[in-house]
Formats: sequence, C-alpha cells, structure tokens
Amino acid sequence: MCAYGMISVMTSLPAASADSLCSCSTRASADPRFVTWCPACEGNLGPAPDAQRGRSARRQDARRAADRAAVERLYAEISGEATSRPWRDGAWFTAMTIAGAVHLTTAVLATGSVWLLVNGTFLIRFLGVVGFATAVLLRPRLGRFRRDEWSLNRTEAPHLYGIANRVAAELGVRPVDLIRVAPEFNASYGKTGLRRRSVLTIGLALWEVLTPQERVALLGHEFGHARNGDSRRGLWLHSASEALASWYEFTRPSRTFTTESDPFTMIGNATATLLLIVPHKLTGLILLLLHRYTLRTGQRAEYLADDLAARVASSAATRSMLEALVLDKSVEHLFQRQTVIRRQTRSSRINSRRGDDFDLWQELREYITSIPETERLRRLRVSALHMASVDTTHPPTHLRIRLADERPPQEAAITLRETEIAAVETELTAVRARAAHAVLTSNY
Repeated sequence: MCAYGMISVMTSLPAASADSLCSCSTRASADPRFVTWCPACEGNLGPAPDAQRGRSARRQDARRAADRAAVERLYAEISGEATSRPWRDGAWFTAMTIAGAVHLTTAVLATGSVWLLVNGTFLIRFLGVVGFATAVLLRPRLGRFRRDEWSLNRTEAPHLYGIANRVAAELGVRPVDLIRVAPEFNASYGKTGLRRRSVLTIGLALWEVLTPQERVALLGHEFGHARNGDSRRGLWLHSASEALASWYEFTRPSRTFTTESDPFTMIGNATATLLLIVPHKLTGLILLLLHRYTLRTGQRAEYLADDLAARVASSAATRSMLEALVLDKSVEHLFQRQTVIRRQTRSSRINSRRGDDFDLWQELREYITSIPETERLRRLRVSALHMASVDTTHPPTHLRIRLADERPPQEAAITLRETEIAAVETELTAVRARAAHAVLTSNY
C-alpha cells in the first residue's frame, strides 16, 4: 500500500504536479488538489466501507449484500443480451398487486365513508366525515403540471425545444410538454397531472460540464424513460408509491410533546403514538417491499435508457456522459467554496447576477476540465468499490459504464451544429444567471 496522506480538495487551477514513487515502484503523478494514490496497486484509493457493529448495522449490511447480489445478477443477465429490453417477471406482478391493494384500500375507505354519510346516524355520519377526509388526504397523488421559476416555454428556448423534439422523434416518443432548467447536478423526465403531460428537468450544474454531444446523450437517456418499460414511472405504480409515502408521513408518531406538557396532553400524545406506530411501521415495510420488487425492472429500464442514449448520441458520448456523473462531489465542493467566498465579499462589493453567472459557471467548467485523468480514474474505482449510483433506483454507475463498453459501438444519429449550440447557450443566459444566484445564496 502507498503511504500517502490525504490532501484537501481545492478548486483553484492546478499547480505544477510532481511525480511520486509508490512502494510498489510505480511512478504516479501527484496533484496537490487531490488525493495522491497509485493506480497500479490502488494504494490510498479511498476510505474503506465502515465496519459497523450492532444488530441494526448487521441488518443494514445484510440488506446491502442482498441488494448487491441482486444488482450483480441483473447485470450478468443483461450483459448476456444483445440489447436491453423491457421485462416483466414475478416481482413485477407482485409490485403491481401491492399497488392494486393500495388503491383498493383508498377506494374502500372513500366508498365506506360515503355510505356512512348517507345511511348512518349523526355519530356514524361524523365517522364518515372523518373517514372521507382521511381518504382525501391519503389519495394517490398524480402531481400538478405547473410552471415555476425554472420553467422555459417554447418562445423563450425554441432551439432547446427543437433539439429535445429531435431526440424524442428519433426514439419514437411524444415531444416534451415542458422543459425546466434548474441548478442541480441531475436530470429527470416524468409525467404529471391527469393528462400525463411530460416534464423534462435539466440540471444546469450537470449540463454545464458536458460536451454538446454528451448533452444529446443525456437527453437521449431521459427521453428513453418514455419507452423503456419503467413501470415505476407508470400511473398505476407511481401513484401507489406516492400514496404510500403520504400514508407513511401521515401516520408518523408525533415527537413534539415534552415532559413540561400537561398530563392530559402527554396521555393524548402517548395514546396517539401507540395507535400510529403499527400502521406507520407497516406502511414503511410495504414501501420497502415495493422498492425491492421494482428494483430489477427499474434498473433494467435504466440500462435500456442508456442503450437508447447510445443510439441517439453514440456509444462514446454516452460513456463519457456516464463518467461525468462521478464528479458530483467536485461540483458540490466548488459550489460550497464559491458560496463562502460570496458571503465573505458581500460587504465589500455587490455582485451583479450577470457577474455571478459568468464567475460561477465559467469557473465550474474550467475546474472540471482541469481534473486530471488519474483523479477521474480514482473516482470511478471508488464508485465501483462502494457500488455508488445516482440514487437507489439506478444501477451502480460503474456497471452502466461497463455495459456501455461491452455493447457494440454505435454512431450518433443526432449531432449538433455550431449554430444550434450557440443558440441554446444564448437561450439559457437568463436562467443561468438565476441558477447561479440561487446556488450562491443557497436558495434551491
């Protein structure tokens, strides 16, 4: 192992690097901004997973081990296929059955409450009112289609919508109804409201560090969710999951009372806690089961979305886009540093929003570009070590990259002209300034 010390991550441009000699006799390039490590023997690669103790920790370890085994089995299956495809198995049918039970529970509660209101006595009608109000509170949520400060309409961003429409047409899906450009390092696609209108959210922090072709790959992946058979995003399963989340919060026992409360309040709170603890735990268990039963189909859908991104933007662009996902901590560090600097200088000078825009996004691009290949490689290996992913619904990022390498290479179906790239940059000027201001004021 290499006897290297940890070096704080800084966001200034790199100083001259010096070569270091590892104990395995491999010469490694050292950058003072990052951890010095050895790619040959992986010395000082990163902290090992915590060795936790206790029954709860052992349960968590067992759960993680089970998830890891399931994820690796799924990858082995998919890597043996010519291409990923939507899949329906026993777990999918179980998840759909659970969702049906959730919807049936809400329907029975609402119907029974209405029957009590119509046929009951005064006291029974009061119970009907309470039951119906509870059914309304716990009903499945379809979401609301509404614009916010990050929304762009077709008049404000015609070229961005045009590129999005080209990607959608290439994949054979409907054009997007609304595009949002928000500050975060992420992107998402979903449908909302009774009419199931589509919303594409582009995280500007991610968009800014990608090349134009990688941006096409990002759009291809997100639009891929409109045709990859991801049942988690469907109306039936998604609304049930949202309803369960509402139930979980609704039944959460209150922890607001203290020993200074009067005896009646304390007794009332204790009684409510005893009555709520069982449905709260039961709802949490059902949510966990729903997650587990949709894990395979959901992660298979993510792999398929990556395949569709490669078809639209090329295999190379999709791979490099996925590699950029492991740089999220670098983006976070830079944002934190710039926020601190802005607070320190606020009293001495006034930053215009335009200035914030150029300072923040330009520095972000320069910093990400300056990260050496050895540090990028280290991030990828650490990601593989910890089975890291975008979130719990996505496969580990290193497996997505590996699958992209194993697939036959594909050329881009869509490439962007310089005029299109410049036009989109111009269209994003205003939202870029708002996003920079939100980041620097921690208001997002």
